[in-house]
Parts: sequence; structure tokens; C-alpha cells
Amino acid sequence: MSEESKTCEQDPFCGVKSAKDPANATDFEKKHTPVVKAPDQVKKGEFFDVTVEVGKVVPHPNEAGHFIQWIELYSGDTFLSRVELTPVMTDAVVTFPVRLDHVHTLRAVARCNLHGVWEGRKGLKE
Repeated sequence: MSEESKTCEQDPFCGVKSAKDPANATDFEKKHTPVVKAPDQVKKGEFFDVTVEVGKVVPHPNEAGHFIQWIELYSGDTFLSRVELTPVMTDAVVTFPVRLDHVHTLRAVARCNLHGVWEGRKGLKE
């Protein structure tokens, strides 16, 4: 393993994290991984709602010293939207109205101010 890889593994703000084994995620991973809720099947060009929640399975703190700063939504690698959050006064649950020209996997990315950037995914069918 290179020095850069070791450093990145120790730095919570290096790279995007996800549960190493989603079927057996730790409480720490569950607390930080965004959960994407959307229809399993969508039609091209029609709006549908996508709800992203961080801390759905295991609650994530929402206090001045530890909170979710923002949530982004992507279709594949295409950026769709971003919502900035504040501690205490907002909750890490966001609903995005989305219309896609191409059906891809939805990716939600969220940033914890202490533990870095985490990703959750949901596949869609046409």
C-alpha cells in the first residue's frame, strides 16, 4: 500500500466512503450512508420524487459540533442538485423532484462535518 493510500485511509475527508459490506454495515456506516428512496421503475422525461435521508437506519447527530453539512444527488455521474444544511435547525432528509432523460443509478452523496463524504445508491429501471 502506498503512503498516499495510507494517508487517505486515515483522513476522513479524503475520497468518498460507503459501507464496506452493505449487508453487514456497522452502526457507524449506517449512521453516515445516505439512504435513497425512489420508485424502482421510472419513465424517461417524467418527474418523480427522490428522498435522501442520512441517519435513517441509525440516527446521525444534529448538533453544532456534529452534523450533516450537505446532500447532493446524481444520476450516474451527472450532478442533479445540492442542498446545504445547518446544524440543529434542519434535518438530513431532502426530497428532490427529478426528471431524467436517461435512466441510471441514483447516487446520493452527503458530507458529515467530522467524518467526511459518504455515498448511497439506488438502481432504477425503465
